[in-house]
Amino acid sequence: MATLTLYDLPEEVVSRLEQRARAHGRSLNSELVDCLSRQSAANTYTENWLQQVEAMRAEIKGGPIRLDDLVAATERDSH
Repeated sequence: MATLTLYDLPEEVVSRLEQRARAHGRSLNSELVDCLSRQSAANTYTENWLQQVEAMRAEIKGGPIRLDDLVAATERDSH
């Protein structure tokens, strides 16, 4: 495990993190580890999702769909 030292954290950030830690029954360190782990996982998920979207877009023939065409199709299908 790595050790990380943070400097110059605003007091309001520390206060919110301490409140979260108490609410979750954790130490401040455990709360920070959880927050960083979740954020890292969310970023990985988002990056993977965006790659999948880009791959699907590359497979679509005719290029991107224009907003006007999308709105017209939505209106047509809703009637």
